[in-house]
Amino acid sequence: MNLIEEVKFQFKHGSPFIRIIVINIAVFLLVGLFELGLFLFKLKSHFSDYYLALNSSPRHLLHAPWTLFTYQFMHSGPFHLLSNMLILYFTGNIFMDFFKRSDAWRVYLLGGLIGGVLYLISNILFPVFSDFNSTLVGASGCIMAILFASATYAPNLRLALFGIIQIKLVWLALLFLFLDLVSIANGNAGGHIAHIGGALFGFLFARYRQGKFHFNLPDININQKPDERQFKVKVKTYHNQDKSINSKNNGNYKPSQEDIDIILDKISKNGYDKLSKQEKEILFKASQE
Repeated sequence: MNLIEEVKFQFKHGSPFIRIIVINIAVFLLVGLFELGLFLFKLKSHFSDYYLALNSSPRHLLHAPWTLFTYQFMHSGPFHLLSNMLILYFTGNIFMDFFKRSDAWRVYLLGGLIGGVLYLISNILFPVFSDFNSTLVGASGCIMAILFASATYAPNLRLALFGIIQIKLVWLALLFLFLDLVSIANGNAGGHIAHIGGALFGFLFARYRQGKFHFNLPDININQKPDERQFKVKVKTYHNQDKSINSKNNGNYKPSQEDIDIILDKISKNGYDKLSKQEKEILFKASQE
């Protein structure tokens, strides 16, 4: 299987985040080639800034409202793209352990939307931004939404940074948020504000999935079969429950929602790494249904 066939296979059958990563890379390459053509023929153009990036001026938004979404797939350079896609890949893998496949697109797009809206509101409210126009690009706000949704849902999940440092997911997410807050005055203020907006949406989305409150979300379901069954996540607390999932044979065993709830409750209390191999297999199997 050559590279192109591998990309096609992953795009069709892989995780939703693989599709998002492929789209981000494709947009970066296509826009880069288009702007290279303009440069070679000495055609001055602000194509990306005007039609794809999110401008801080609300008046510009009236002429290009789609930029609230297109900016989420734009990047300022190869390093910006590479760093965001690497973080998206790892946070996306964590996210998929706890949420439905269609939730990936919901959180990515709506998290970026809220981040963009907060960016625009900040440019209207705070005098420090009134003297200049800026543009916003990048998937960072979307990634913060994915990270905070995962950290809110499974705060005690332990990660090994660099294979050495053990840290709970919630503390890692809060560290990123703190760095964004203190970095607003040091440059790229719009980007850091968009990150905060994405984090806020991710937190609220996880609380919504936990049943803390209810609201209607648009059904964003890209390249997915209409009849594909989704794994619905619920969180419940079980007192003095002694039910053993490990004793069940997962070969032909189809996990019930009650069994899944027990596993998720265990993750919330003790972390993902405390699950047995069989429990991890059950959770993975349920997420693929």
